[in-house]
Amino acid sequence: MSSIQIFNLTKKYGEFQAISELSFDVQKNRVVGFLGPNGAGKTTAIRLIVGLAKPTSGKIMIGGKEVRFGDASTNHLFGYLPEQPSFYNWMTGNEFLNFIGEVFALEKRERTARIDHLLGVVNLKEARNKKIGTYSNGMKQRLGIAQALINNPKILIMDEPVSALDPIGRREVLSVIENLKKEMTIFLSTHVLSDVDRICDDVIIINKGKLVVNSSLSELKAKYATQILEIEFAEDPDKIIGMIQSENWAKKIEKNGNHLKIWISSEEILSQNIPLKFFAKQSLGVLSYGLVLPEVEDLFIALLEEK
Repeated sequence: MSSIQIFNLTKKYGEFQAISELSFDVQKNRVVGFLGPNGAGKTTAIRLIVGLAKPTSGKIMIGGKEVRFGDASTNHLFGYLPEQPSFYNWMTGNEFLNFIGEVFALEKRERTARIDHLLGVVNLKEARNKKIGTYSNGMKQRLGIAQALINNPKILIMDEPVSALDPIGRREVLSVIENLKKEMTIFLSTHVLSDVDRICDDVIIINKGKLVVNSSLSELKAKYATQILEIEFAEDPDKIIGMIQSENWAKKIEKNGNHLKIWISSEEILSQNIPLKFFAKQSLGVLSYGLVLPEVEDLFIALLEEK
């Protein structure tokens, strides 16, 4: 069953087309990473999905109901955390959530219970009576998640939830998301691709407003599961890179100091130890030699290059 359905979505600003005939499904109770390079149209697409912008054409369904710009009737179906959430810094965390609960017309008893529960979910109970202006960025982002959940939605939509956070704040927010993924559909845009590996079930990649891929992460890894050879040399390997590039088993090479990452063309090449035999003939000392599977970052770059 689909939580979010997008049909031929297009958004133009004058002559500029930010989103072009975009279609995809987000399945129920999945964590979906919404990816793309800068300027791909991710934030525009999210604003359209949550009803903050009017599409030029196309259709958006959330929880089986159509989203229409200017119509708030679908707002109770999802929670939304923008990239840069705004807060009233003079309020306490508890006061802010109480205010949001009133906006959603929650009765006082329900509102109080919900706030208490959510402050526990985002680990802010001890800070509930402190002014938001004293919160760290990570605490504010966790408070933002709590406000997005105040109406008890089954769909949570987040735009770059960890982009402005330090490593500690990022870890805290990711921990909250990991706990929430058991209960709801989570759709989040991010450019931190290592986080996608950690928390996402599926990925949707767009570029220049168009769909590149919509797939489960496991299927994507299986499809692009070319093994990568990682080698560290005792000295700079510049002098042999040209020789490696001429070998038919080397699909792609990346260099970082004395390290090389080489995408291997087939497993048969590895089973015959052809790369190992090649490097044994060179005059460079090999300090380490090993194989890894591609990470999300490798898949992301490969897909964009392919398309």
